[in-house]
Amino acid sequence: MKQFNLILNLVLVVAVGILYYLHFSDTSNTTDNALMPMAPVVPGGIYFVNSDSLLDNYQYYKTKKDDLEKRQNRIRAELKSAGAKLESDVQQYQENAAALSPAQRQQMEESLMMRQQQLIQQKDKMLSQLDDEQAMYSDSLFIRLTAFLREFNKGKGVNYVLGYQRGGGILFANDSLDITRPVLNGLNKAWSEEQ
Repeated sequence: MKQFNLILNLVLVVAVGILYYLHFSDTSNTTDNALMPMAPVVPGGIYFVNSDSLLDNYQYYKTKKDDLEKRQNRIRAELKSAGAKLESDVQQYQENAAALSPAQRQQMEESLMMRQQQLIQQKDKMLSQLDDEQAMYSDSLFIRLTAFLREFNKGKGVNYVLGYQRGGGILFANDSLDITRPVLNGLNKAWSEEQ
């Protein structure tokens, strides 16, 4: 029993020491006190950001995702329209082929095949551009997040911030180490100031 009391007293002394340090440490490096997490950030600690929550609630990401979806829908509609026009022209050719001379049929077939090849190339080009845009937005998201985390960490001495997501490599994360809310608040504030 004496050993238990000794251990409990040591834990309490360490906890009070940490609280004392956090209370009286300089937080002037923090850009906004509202960005501080609910639990104190202990120097040398390992914290996590819930990636799923971040992506669901980060306005920059949502805006860019909506932009990409709109662009994807425009591409899909444009390709569908061009494909329908080509299909209609092929059908019209098939209906009128008997009335055409062999030279006219050959010319029409070559023209239709060329249009089909151009449509395939246009589709590939548009999808490639969309992939490039998506990669650019992903890079931009990563750059924004890491830049914010560098600023957020000033004066805190955090060693690692892990990305936690369901089904990811981290199987368990203690909620007291979750800094998603202050990171998300800071990112959204910075994005709204850019608008």
